[in-house]
Amino acid sequence: MAARGRGLPLLLHALSVLLALGPIAAAAKLNIPKVLLPFTRATRVNFTLEASEGCYRWSSTRPEVASIEPLGADEAQCSQKAVVQARLSQPARLTSIIFAEDITTGQVLRCDAIVDLIHGIQIVSTTRELYLEDSPLELKIQALDSEGNTFSTLAGLVFDWTIVKDTEANGFSDSHNALRILTFLESTYIPPFYISEMEKVAKQGDTVLVSGMKTGSSKLKARIQEAVYKHVRPAEVRLLILENILLNPAYDVYLMVGTSIRYRVQKIRQGKITELSMPSEQYELQLQNSISSPEGDTGRPVAVLDQDTSMVTAVQLGQSSLVLSHRSIRMQGASRLPNSTIYVVEPGYLGFTVHPGDRWVLETGRLYEITIEVLDKSGNKVYLSDNIRIETVLPPEFFEVLASSQNGSYHHVRATKRGQTAIEAALTSVVDQDGGVHTLRVPVWNQQEVEIHIPITLYPSILTFPWQPKTGAYQYTIKAHGGSGNFSWSSSSYVVATVTVKGVMTTGSDTGLSVIQAHDVQNPLHFGEMKVYVIEPSSMEFAPCQVEAHVGQTLELPLRINGLIPGGANEVVTLSDCSHFDLVIEVENQGVFQPLPGRLQPGSEHCSGVKVRAEVQGYTTLLVSYRHGHIYLSARITIAAYLPLKPVDPSSVALVTLGSSKEMLFEGGPKPWVLEPSKFFRNITSEDTDSISLALLGPSTSRNYQQHWILVTCQALGEQVIALSVGNKPSITNPFPALEPAVVKFVCAPPSRLTLTPVYASPQLDLSCPLLQQNKQVVPVSSHRNPLLDLAAYDQQGRRFDNFSSLSIQWESTRPSLASIKLELPMQLVARGDGSGQRKLHGLQAISVHEASGTTAISATATGYQQSHLSTARVEPSYDPLVPVSASIELILVEDVRVSPEEVTIYNHPSVQTELHIREGSGYFFLNTSTADIIKVVYQEARGVAMVHPLLPGMSAIMIHDLCLAFPAPAKADVYVSDIQKLYVRVVDKVEIGKMVKAYVRVLDFHKKPFLAKYFAFMDLKLRAASQIITLVALDEALDNYTATFRVHGVAIGQTSLTAMVTDKAGQRINSAPQQIEVFPPFRLIPRKVTLIIGAMMQITSEGGPQPQSNILFSISNESIAVVNSAGLVQGLAVGNGTVSGVVQAVDAETGKLVIVSQDLVEVEVLLLQAVRIRAPITRMRTGTQMPVYITGITNNQNPFSFGNAVPGLTFHWSVTKRDILDIRARHHEASLRLPSQYNFAMNVHGRVKGRTGLRVVVKALDPTAGQLHGLAKELTDEIQIQVFEKLLLLNPEIEAEQILMSPNSFIKLQTNRDGAASLSYRVLDGPEKVPVVHVDEKGFVTSGSMIGTSTIEVTAQEPFGANQTIIFAVKVSPVSYLRISMSPTLHTQNKEALAALPLGTTVTFMVHFHDNSGDIFHAHNSVLSFATNRDEFVQIGKGTTNNTCVVRTVSVGLTLLSVWDSEHVGLSDFVPLPVQQAISPELSGAVVVGDVLCLATVLVGLEGLSGTWSSSASSVLHIEPRTGVAVAREAGSVTVYYEVAGHLRTYKEIVIGVPQRIVAHSVRPGQTNFQEATKVTVTVGDRSSNLRGECSPVQREIMETLHPESLISCQLQFKQDVFDFPARDVFTAEPGFDATLGRYLCSVTMHRLTDKQLKHLSMKKTVLLVTASIPGSHVPGEHVGAEVPFSPGLYTDQAEILLSNHYTSSEVKVFGAMEILENLEVKSGSPAVLAFEKEKSLGLPSFITYTVGVSDPTAGSQGPLSTALTFSSPITNQAITIPVTVAFVMDRRGPGPHGASLFQHFLDSYQVMFFTLFALLAGTAVMIIAYHTVCTPRELTTPPALSPQASPRHSPHYFAASSPTPFNALPPSRRASPHSGLWSPAYTSH
Repeated sequence: MAARGRGLPLLLHALSVLLALGPIAAAAKLNIPKVLLPFTRATRVNFTLEASEGCYRWSSTRPEVASIEPLGADEAQCSQKAVVQARLSQPARLTSIIFAEDITTGQVLRCDAIVDLIHGIQIVSTTRELYLEDSPLELKIQALDSEGNTFSTLAGLVFDWTIVKDTEANGFSDSHNALRILTFLESTYIPPFYISEMEKVAKQGDTVLVSGMKTGSSKLKARIQEAVYKHVRPAEVRLLILENILLNPAYDVYLMVGTSIRYRVQKIRQGKITELSMPSEQYELQLQNSISSPEGDTGRPVAVLDQDTSMVTAVQLGQSSLVLSHRSIRMQGASRLPNSTIYVVEPGYLGFTVHPGDRWVLETGRLYEITIEVLDKSGNKVYLSDNIRIETVLPPEFFEVLASSQNGSYHHVRATKRGQTAIEAALTSVVDQDGGVHTLRVPVWNQQEVEIHIPITLYPSILTFPWQPKTGAYQYTIKAHGGSGNFSWSSSSYVVATVTVKGVMTTGSDTGLSVIQAHDVQNPLHFGEMKVYVIEPSSMEFAPCQVEAHVGQTLELPLRINGLIPGGANEVVTLSDCSHFDLVIEVENQGVFQPLPGRLQPGSEHCSGVKVRAEVQGYTTLLVSYRHGHIYLSARITIAAYLPLKPVDPSSVALVTLGSSKEMLFEGGPKPWVLEPSKFFRNITSEDTDSISLALLGPSTSRNYQQHWILVTCQALGEQVIALSVGNKPSITNPFPALEPAVVKFVCAPPSRLTLTPVYASPQLDLSCPLLQQNKQVVPVSSHRNPLLDLAAYDQQGRRFDNFSSLSIQWESTRPSLASIKLELPMQLVARGDGSGQRKLHGLQAISVHEASGTTAISATATGYQQSHLSTARVEPSYDPLVPVSASIELILVEDVRVSPEEVTIYNHPSVQTELHIREGSGYFFLNTSTADIIKVVYQEARGVAMVHPLLPGMSAIMIHDLCLAFPAPAKADVYVSDIQKLYVRVVDKVEIGKMVKAYVRVLDFHKKPFLAKYFAFMDLKLRAASQIITLVALDEALDNYTATFRVHGVAIGQTSLTAMVTDKAGQRINSAPQQIEVFPPFRLIPRKVTLIIGAMMQITSEGGPQPQSNILFSISNESIAVVNSAGLVQGLAVGNGTVSGVVQAVDAETGKLVIVSQDLVEVEVLLLQAVRIRAPITRMRTGTQMPVYITGITNNQNPFSFGNAVPGLTFHWSVTKRDILDIRARHHEASLRLPSQYNFAMNVHGRVKGRTGLRVVVKALDPTAGQLHGLAKELTDEIQIQVFEKLLLLNPEIEAEQILMSPNSFIKLQTNRDGAASLSYRVLDGPEKVPVVHVDEKGFVTSGSMIGTSTIEVTAQEPFGANQTIIFAVKVSPVSYLRISMSPTLHTQNKEALAALPLGTTVTFMVHFHDNSGDIFHAHNSVLSFATNRDEFVQIGKGTTNNTCVVRTVSVGLTLLSVWDSEHVGLSDFVPLPVQQAISPELSGAVVVGDVLCLATVLVGLEGLSGTWSSSASSVLHIEPRTGVAVAREAGSVTVYYEVAGHLRTYKEIVIGVPQRIVAHSVRPGQTNFQEATKVTVTVGDRSSNLRGECSPVQREIMETLHPESLISCQLQFKQDVFDFPARDVFTAEPGFDATLGRYLCSVTMHRLTDKQLKHLSMKKTVLLVTASIPGSHVPGEHVGAEVPFSPGLYTDQAEILLSNHYTSSEVKVFGAMEILENLEVKSGSPAVLAFEKEKSLGLPSFITYTVGVSDPTAGSQGPLSTALTFSSPITNQAITIPVTVAFVMDRRGPGPHGASLFQHFLDSYQVMFFTLFALLAGTAVMIIAYHTVCTPRELTTPPALSPQASPRHSPHYFAASSPTPFNALPPSRRASPHSGLWSPAYTSH
């Protein structure tokens, strides 16, 4: 019942979970819904439940019926499988429900486990027939209950299987030998696991294997071995064992009439087929069920069977069955033998097959087997007997017939010729057994088309490639011949080579051989193949080639790479293709040759190669290497590059005068071969060696044979050709050297003319002076620089002489005063290059000028040859004399040219042009531009002006070249042509209405430079505004030459934008960026005058002006009387007058300077309060009415704004002369606020009873010395008289007479309780003589006019049921006398405490009430109210829902004054104070740090006294409990705490949380600690002694525990000295905590249960525990101070137990511990026979006491082993340690005995003494344990065990017995009550 009781809640819980998760339960499934298990006693039946997915916890509702055990449970105690086991102990049918709960999803799966008795069993199998030597048959038992249900499993149930004699065998052979039961271990089949286990113990389960031994019948019986089921009838099965007989052919046969087929009977034994000779004694063949065709003869059989030969012959069309049967009658029904059906059919058509390939695409030279098949009309193959005849025609030119069958259906042929042909065949006749031929009426004929191709061959047959690391390095297209032409390609090794469908071979990633095959697609049997070797290269070398190349030429350097054919023959072969070799090309001298990408295509002598291009002259060594893995190949070759040999000077012809020479220069050509320089040669030849002299000059060492100089001297007039050839002779390293030739012509002739030209210092253009073109040999030159004249000589053909130094020249000047030739400046003969390398001789003569203008002529004449030159050149004396020639030039001396302006920017427009003025110079100029398409320049020579027209945007430089004057550089002018890039509008963005500002527009070019204003006319520049609030007028005045000016006039208030626009030359409009401009109303400061007393403040605000007014600058004219800040807050300092100015500024967009756009002034007066006045709007008031009063100064300007917030302040004290007539209440009294006296400048007066009283006020100065009151007075007073009169009432009859009170020009809508239900009419009842003061319309709107007085209104209601009702009331129109402010809602507090100020963050509504001269409240008014405050930083004020309300939200702590007034009725005003204070306590004077716990509180409550809800703007920074206001500072940052009463009010407090700079831990109690209790270390976070802020209520202290502030800190432990080899955390645990009473954090330190090693180490050495605390994750950079906690680990002994005997009567034991513990150690023995004495005390480290333990009674143990214990206890720590003591009595060996030795000695010598000793020790241990549990129950523990170690130390592994200790709490109470002096290790025992 207990188990069932416990299971019921589990069942209900599981069912509830199952119902709850019903819709989800479809996610996973069990393998079975119900399990039926058999009841057993001897064995247990198991069934495995498995879920489709997930991990489950399994449970059973009735474990006594069926238990559930998980399979493979993991750490979470869940599994996917479980075993159900039947546990029922009594025979019955019971059910248990198995539940599986998914630990992740909670899904519950269910299975019903039913346990019942087996009622019957039966054997099931797949067949009841067995064949001899066949596979075994599996038999399985199926069990049923009484209702016929099948049991799910019988696993583990033992059965007896027996073969019994078959009584119904009917003559069969002995059944015992026919069948054999096999075990699964003997078979090749895998049984269930439980069957294997049962077979191992020779048991049989519910499944067995049987095999047939011989033919016959056998019976098998199975019964349950379980005793419970003795009554269950055994199961039986009868099996037949048969021979395996086959009929060949076994398939259905189709025969033609007249054909035969022979059948064979075969038998399978031991896997072999043997043929039975027929006829047989056992079997016979029979033809049965003969069915002839409809046209056939039913009297004749379809076929006949010859029993002797087993031959069946077809007789007529039809079908018959051939049956193999037993000759024995009893076997005929027992087995089923094979049979066959014979169909006799007519032939339908012929079919052709060919083998091999079965494709009719053949190949010449191949052998084929061609078969002709006969098929009936249904497509069935007809058996081809030997007696049919098929005539086959195989064309002999295509086929060679090697063999044919007799019936003509089979032919063995060889294809001999390529082509297309056809094979014909015809089935003609059938030959009978007698040889008669029966011809078919219609022969069956068919033909087959055949294609024959030649064999497929592939070219090349072998390819050799080097192995490359990357796949696909080489490709080769293999050519295929023969076949059909359509091939499928394959490779035998794809890692070596692959092939594409088009025969493109690609090398693979490995070495080896790959056979490439091309199979014919039309017949894949035909193929051709070739071999591809991919081998590793073994060597590499360069083939002989040309190694010299001129620059720009490409050298091809062929490579040979060899490899070894795989196979071990060491046959070296040159690779076919290695063009894709991953070669590394290294060039020693970089830059000489450039390796080109790509490789040489393979050739006959090489497999690859590299190409290099000669870049610069020089030589280098080219190293080609290949490395991969262990293979490294390299080849080196030296190559050279040279420049082509060409003549440089002269290029073709050299011309000199007689006696002159020419140094001819040739450059380039091959250099001496670097490896064999001696092979270098240079050859020079000429046509006539007598007329010239040749000299080959040596090479310059720096040039290194790059230049070849030849000195040719003219010795006789004439011309000839000179040739030079340069090269190297062939060598081994340069087998094909390069040879370079070059030729020039040398001419020696007399000059025919001379020329003189001025030398320009830096000639810019190749242009001549126009003066020279006009044949006026006049050249302008500068009169400031000496011109240089160049003399040149020419021959008759006009060729210029290279050298004419042998001539003699004379110079002359016509006007030496202008220009002269000085002897100190002779002509210099200079050879100059003309830029192409041609050096010509120039005769340079300097002419001296004298800075005077004018004209002179200079002439030069060649008179003959210089003899010195002729003799040096060895000229024959018989030369022809020179005919004199001369040249002259006329010089004009002028000034240099100038241009202005030198830089100009023009607008790109066709109508725009600009002028450049050109001055001075020769007057002959050439103007060109740096770019051709930017501008067009026209030079007007008459005006000296260059007109520039723009063409395209850009920059162009105009160069003015003086054609007739040599000067250093041309005059230059830079012209910039630009389109419009952007427009720029500059205007002040604010303008006051009615005033004007100027707008400036510039147009910028592409260089961001402004265009000149003169171009604006071409741009159609306009300035437009987006709206009409401003007007724009273009002004003629110009700010500069680049700006257009417009006047902007503000005409209406608003914002708009200015946009400038232009039109470019393409007609496109270009707009500037819109420039915003605001037209603002006149800027006014409010109020117009500020009146203050000293210390009072008022804020100046503004209206109008630009919006927003974020940049108003305030200043005061007299800073000694008052100060003003940036927000306009003015504070009075001293008596006097001044002016505050407010300036609105804007930023100029271009200059960035501030511009004043508007300003205004306010008068400020600081005065003394000379007197006070009570401002009461009326002095007569009706009872029950209210009236506001407030204090002013002498004038109305001195209102409460002037003094209400002065610092130091004033206090206001009110009183009445008669108490009961008037009530004086402070403002906001209606909202439960009680303002202090400094805020009571305004009060509410309430008329109570009639009478007259005085209202008095006293204004006191808190600091009279501040000079706020006149004459430094301490107080001012005032008093007024107020009359309170009664309201007029009707006493008889006693009815209420009310009226509606309206102000002039107001309206009100009348509403009645019958609106909508009855028909209402309204009318005024005043007589005709009286003008009514109000009017009412048909809808009930009452409107008052300007007249005052009273009218009467009648309201009539006509009810739908016929009754009429009328009411008449008066409407009084009266002016408003005063207004009064009231506040809502009412602020409720705890204990009805009154607030002194408005809470911060609350929102209140102020309503204004209007009263007449009696104090009555108006029902309608027309006042337009204005609200204002004296400053705006403490409250936010806004309009309310109606005209007479405003909403105020408090946003900061401070005092604000609120005023309300009617702007149309002077004097209607009221003032109230708005003090704002914090409503949330505490004040938090010091800094709040992380870890502080705040007890927040407020007096504010809801309407019914309910508390509000606390919240935090950032819970991660400050976590707050919403109900009580307890908050924990968790992170540093700023946070806002909100307190909200839903629907009523909300206040807040801002708190800044800082990072604590110190975290200090303090030890609670000094001295050693034993850790019986948790040792507490206090932790102070921050600089305060407590982390609790505020006054905490008991409820708040309770809530603190739920917030877990201790989770903020973590406690760390370490030993102060590192003397142990384990950390402190292995021994101690420190848990953080928080003491809500003290407001401090704690670290509670406890000690673990110590191991032997730890206890020993702690006892041997001494240190203290250092406890520190930190805030994780806060990265506190401050100071962390730890607390030192001394500790004592407790007692420790070096022995676990003591063994004593009468021979060994004493032993020593050491007790280790702290000195103070050992000094008071007490020892107690459990037996008087065992004593312990102190032997030695050591108080060092380690400190210990050595005790001697001895036996006091020598006979102890003689009656048997004595077991007792020694207890060492400390009264200081209440710790005790117990050591078991065993005393054994051993007799002497030499003692007397009957056989020379005592029986006891024999006993000790035997092994049994060991067992005895062990038993004694175990018994002693058991006694101690029982005593411990009896005496010391856990209820007696006086010390919390939380700090106790959890495992007792085992001191020595060598002792096998230990005694239970006596714990410390078993000591006397006096000891237990001793004070704890420190930490210690608790109750350690030595067990």
